[in-house]
Amino acid sequence: MLTQLAPYFIGLVIISIIAEAIYSSVKQLNLYDRKDTWTSIGFGVLGVLSRLFLKGTNLAIWLAIYKWTPLRIETNGWTILLLFLLNEFIFYWFHRLSHELPFLWVTHVNHHSSNKMNFSVAARTPFMNSIHHIVFWIPLPLLGFDPVLILLVETLSFFSAFIQHTTLIPKLGFLEWFLNTPSHHRVHHASNPKYINKNYGNTLIIFDRLFGTFEEESEEAVYGVTKNPVNRSFINMIFHAWIDLINDIKGKLFSRNKSF
Repeated sequence: MLTQLAPYFIGLVIISIIAEAIYSSVKQLNLYDRKDTWTSIGFGVLGVLSRLFLKGTNLAIWLAIYKWTPLRIETNGWTILLLFLLNEFIFYWFHRLSHELPFLWVTHVNHHSSNKMNFSVAARTPFMNSIHHIVFWIPLPLLGFDPVLILLVETLSFFSAFIQHTTLIPKLGFLEWFLNTPSHHRVHHASNPKYINKNYGNTLIIFDRLFGTFEEESEEAVYGVTKNPVNRSFINMIFHAWIDLINDIKGKLFSRNKSF
């Protein structure tokens, strides 16, 4: 099913990017930068390829765990809803830790390295995330959820986040209370001091409200990271955070050796 839906989703993404770019050009909104957009598309291609390549691995591992565990959860409307909520819970902590732990941030930073906020940024997926997903989502097959259903819910929830990456959709009234709307996600992508490390939710914003990481959009967002790389080449955008982390570790080791 996912393989059949993928071409339609990719087509929708391409059409949306083109339409938003044309609208931005006509209205002179400066929402797009050519080099930045191609970088986002490059990440998108790598992201799609990695997900297609590793989803089979994910499924194989989850199936092995599912066969091993004695637990079984029957598939019906209520258990699908429960799976959706658990998937949101896991995504929240996976996303939050991707900001808080250096070895996860060096991958996730790719998604935040654009100084723009538009539909092309949604394609700027950290292509190594599929490896991390294997581990973080293990509790679900362990609890007895059907691995195929897990894969379906996780993937559809992942795709639903595409619509969040735009400045053209305003606040959405009462939906702001429980959905991770474009307004909430603009906060997440901003480098304003009050916005940093806020709004980690995927489809829902309820866990941010529950765990104290929610921030409402109240001032114009400045997009990007606090330490934007000067070299904006595609290769450097992939590896700059890794280089910084390695240099930081080397610096600490060197300082420790000198102290002896």
